[in-house]
Amino acid sequence: MVVYFNNTLRYDPQYTTVEGVVNLILRMENYPARGTGISKLVDLVHNLSGPNIPPTVVSYVVGLQNNLFGSYPGTDEVGPSILFTVLFFIITLMHLLLFVINFSRGHFFWVSIGWIFYGLMRTVGFALRAVWASDVTLIAIGLTSEVLCIVPSIIIVSLNLILAQRLFTWRHPVGGSRKLFWGFMLTTYAVVILLIGVVIFGSFIPYLYFLNQSAYDSYRVAVKSISILVIAYSLTSIALIGLSFWLPTSKDENLYTYQPWWIESFSPFYFVQPGAAQRAEETFMKRNHNHRHAIRVIAATHHHYKMVKGLSNERGDLKHNISLLIIIISTVLIFIGAVGRCVVTFQYSFNRNASPAASKAFMYICWGAFEVIINILYIIGRVDLRFYRPDILPRKVRSIITAEQSYYPSDYEEDEESIEKEGSDHNRYDSYHPRESANGYEDADDESHDNGHWNFVDVDVDGSSISSPLPRAPYPHKEKGRMSNDNDSEFNF
Repeated sequence: MVVYFNNTLRYDPQYTTVEGVVNLILRMENYPARGTGISKLVDLVHNLSGPNIPPTVVSYVVGLQNNLFGSYPGTDEVGPSILFTVLFFIITLMHLLLFVINFSRGHFFWVSIGWIFYGLMRTVGFALRAVWASDVTLIAIGLTSEVLCIVPSIIIVSLNLILAQRLFTWRHPVGGSRKLFWGFMLTTYAVVILLIGVVIFGSFIPYLYFLNQSAYDSYRVAVKSISILVIAYSLTSIALIGLSFWLPTSKDENLYTYQPWWIESFSPFYFVQPGAAQRAEETFMKRNHNHRHAIRVIAATHHHYKMVKGLSNERGDLKHNISLLIIIISTVLIFIGAVGRCVVTFQYSFNRNASPAASKAFMYICWGAFEVIINILYIIGRVDLRFYRPDILPRKVRSIITAEQSYYPSDYEEDEESIEKEGSDHNRYDSYHPRESANGYEDADDESHDNGHWNFVDVDVDGSSISSPLPRAPYPHKEKGRMSNDNDSEFNF
């Protein structure tokens, strides 16, 4: 190449023909930022060289592209991409199988749908990467593969956070059901959905169109910001786990919770009895009105759940040790991948100058091997049982209105008792019979009490009655003045 220098002609050995052709094309497009418009650039080169682009041109143009976590694939990646395609396809089938079996038995763990969707994205993402590795100039396939590799790494963080949130609510039912807490969590999920949209938009635009340097720099700033937010987002699960270790407050201890007492094991091959959740919901038709507003939480882990009959404020110590371990391990592995991608986005350099953080092997470890381990923990650890929260009660049950329990009898009951003492030799409870309400069920306010202890009638999953004397009503009398405020601040059924 001959160039002008001090009004003389000199030869520059580092200026190749490929670089000259690329510079010529960029001049025709008002000289945009290098690394943008790869889709248009490939089309122009095809018009110049025909259907087969010379390897030297491909290597030079790929080297000018923006850094990617995992870099741009080569023919040596077809095998690893196919391997992880098969693995994630099997994982997706296992999540689907668990969901179908649970659904057929009335056990609705809707988070499984999120893992099925995540698994499908991972499967398609690696399958497209295998195709992309065979020809790096397939821009449309490459961009789709890149999006389907980035987005699942954010989705799995959200699913992990849902599990951590349920564990926190089990430990602190009052705080976990407050409108402020739910508002914060829902806002976080909404922001994440917005971030996913920005990731998709940012992954396509710089490669589809030529951008000037200022616009390209703005794109890079946006990508850096999102990578930092993803790191912070991946740590929210650990934050909730840390808060779970704080001792419950007095309100937490005195608040009744609705736990899935019919779950008897977390074994990998255990499934709940068909219709157990629905039979448990029917028992609330005979319960006190306050019972139907108990906070729904995951199952306790003491005494094999035999002493937990769905309505209890006895949660024992924090015994979800394996559940905690699953969330902690998965969060740490996700965090490593998030940090690795963040490092790559902060490297303001071309792909040809990429650091080891952008290596293909590191990407396959983080987005491949680590996430396979996480899903194995989910499946074998049976998170669909450990983190199952009872479904919202059916409308026919929620629509029933019964009187609230009270420690003190009404004026009418006091007058009736005095008459019975004077004119009858029978015990004052002998003439007391439960009434039938309009819907044919015994009203909760007709339950008898004796010796200052309330005699709640509970119904087991099989329909048998269980008489369980409790030392106090659902809301202790000392908190009677605060009951309305607590209910206003809780998320009920």
